[in-house]
Amino acid sequence: MTTTPETGSHIPLKVLDHSELFKDEAYQKQFEGKGEFENGSDAAEVQRVLEWTRGWEYREKNFAREALTVNPAKACP
Repeated sequence: MTTTPETGSHIPLKVLDHSELFKDEAYQKQFEGKGEFENGSDAAEVQRVLEWTRGWEYREKNFAREALTVNPAKACP
């Protein structure tokens, strides 16, 4: 039996599996509102960019780079 740190009582804590947490209605509601809060793109824009990244124009542009610059201050947390 696990005790709660706040009270020291012998009430068992209910620990949910992470996969069950994502199915919870409260989490789903929060996840839906996240897009509005973070100024997310609409589904049409996401689909357009996804299709563009799978095309030859993107591949040619991506592989035409000669060097990649990494900022060391941001590379390692």
